[in-house]
This record gives sequence, structure tokens and C-alpha cells, in this order.
Amino acid sequence: MPVLVLLIISLFIGPYAQATTLLSIVDELSLRALESTFDAMKVESLLDGSGKQLTMSERRSAAVLVSAGILRPSDVDDESSVITAFERFKLASIAKNDHLMGPFGDAVTLSRLDKIGDHQELLKEKSFINSLHELLSKGVITGYDLRKANISAGFDPRRTLTYSHSSVVHLKQLNALLKSENINGLLYAAPKISAFLFRDEWGVPGDNVATLKDGTRVVNGREWVVFFEFDTAAAKHDFHQVVTRYAKKDDENEQGLIADSWWQPFYYSETNIEGFEHINLILLRSDTTEATLTVLRDKVESVTAALSDQSLDMTIEDVWVNKPFYRFLQGGYK
Repeated sequence: MPVLVLLIISLFIGPYAQATTLLSIVDELSLRALESTFDAMKVESLLDGSGKQLTMSERRSAAVLVSAGILRPSDVDDESSVITAFERFKLASIAKNDHLMGPFGDAVTLSRLDKIGDHQELLKEKSFINSLHELLSKGVITGYDLRKANISAGFDPRRTLTYSHSSVVHLKQLNALLKSENINGLLYAAPKISAFLFRDEWGVPGDNVATLKDGTRVVNGREWVVFFEFDTAAAKHDFHQVVTRYAKKDDENEQGLIADSWWQPFYYSETNIEGFEHINLILLRSDTTEATLTVLRDKVESVTAALSDQSLDMTIEDVWVNKPFYRFLQGGYK
């Protein structure tokens, strides 16, 4: 778990981190009276064969926490998993929950995607944005995404993919597509700003390309950061297969794709997925926002050295990206 996340846990969880047993967690959440309504049959059904080593009182507490969505049955057999799940629940209250759209394929999710919010708060970060543009001009970085600070706190990395796109229409269609493919989970979304160096081989610059004072051309975008938190870890691979088939452009006029599909879809996982490529995510933070830099592993040392004189909080994380985006980081177009 990254150092910053551990710091957040210590600040926001405080005494909750000491709640190391099922019984005490139930008390912390004021769920004790609920236990009296759970008979043995309901407990057995909720635990789905887990927790057989526990006392009946502990099993009832575990069942309450499963029913409340704090734990999954598989967490119950391992105390560290119980503690981690509870810590993640507390973190969700300061970041994750603000951006919940809803379950995949649910009508309320479709409706909320039309009301994600705008980018105005992020655009107010002029000093931070100017410092990032200076890094682009110097060639220290090739691009960045700017989003709310600590927005990814509280997600289960085993079951979550972070996705980016500039089209709400695309996200609405992808949301329904996942449900049609029997992939289940919860969708979270929030505004983000993207900027990256324009490449001459891309042709004539569009209206979204700005020229900095030194002549550096930068593509500016208003996008969305999306967290797909799946019901199971295996569904991350299923998602990848769906995107590859229905949301990745391979030909200019390709048919059978959802709206606004990209040549190089951008999504990453904090855990390894077969066929994905290992890179690093560098996070630079101001008080309210964070810039994420996707960096090839052999370039991390030079990038961090160039950033060492910046008065910004910096952390480095291991992530795994799909091959098309990995080719983009290497300079590829498709």
C-alpha cells in the first residue's frame, strides 16, 4: 500500500485501525442490534462456507459485516483481510463515495453520468498547471492528468481498473455494454484535465492544441477518470477483452464499435493482469489536486531526478497498462 495511503489511514481512521476483531468493528459501526435478527441459517447463507473456525458470536458479526457490504465472505477467514477491508471502507468516505455513479447497466448510473460535474475547480489550479506546463516545455515529462487529490483512495486494487476518456457518450455505452456481457460491478467517475505533447506525425493540430511561450505544442483535454470496481478480480480480464473487441479502433472507419472509441484506450491496474505491461505512475500533489504521470520503467529514474527540485509531494506506484497504451508511451500512434 503506498506511503500516502497509509498516512491517510492514520489521519482519518485513527482509533478505527485498532478495531482488529469482527466484534469491535460491528460496535464501531453501531450494528450490534442488527445481529439479534440474524439466525443461524441466515449467517450460514451470508458467509457461504467461510469462517468455520470462528465462534458463533464472531460468525454472526461477520455475517452482519458481509450484509453491510464491508466484507466479502472470502475476507472472513483472514484477519488481515478483515482489517484491510475496514480501512478501505473508512478511506471511501473521504474520496471514493463522492464519485459513485452506480452499478453497471443500471438506469440510475446512466442518468448520473450526465451529471458528473464540470472541470472548473480543476482549471482554477493555475499555479500548479503552469508548473506542469513548464515541465512539458523542458521535456521533463511528456504529459500529465490532473484530478482531485487522493481520488483513488478506498478502492480494492484487486478488483479495480482505472479508465480515462473524453466522451460521456462513450462511458454511457461502455457502462451498458459491460452489463450486456454479464460483467458486474460499480462505476465511479469524476472530471480530470489531460495535457500531453503534440507529435508532428499527427498532422494538422486541432483546436485543442495550445502553443506554449517557447513554441512547445500541447494537446489539452477535458476528460473523465473512471474507476470500474468489479465484483471479482477475474472480471478485470473480461473487461479488457470487451474493450479490445468493442471499444478499440483498429481502422479509421471501423464498424461495430461503441461511440468515440480510441486507437489506444487508456486504462491501468494496480495489480498485474496477464498480457499487460508494467510501468510506473508518478503522482505529484498540491493541496487539493494531483497530477499523474505514466512513465516507462526505464525512464523513471531520469524523470524523478528532473523533478527533484520541485516543491511538490511525489510518490511512485507500480501499475500495469494494456498493450495499445504501452505502445503510445513508446511513441506509437495505433
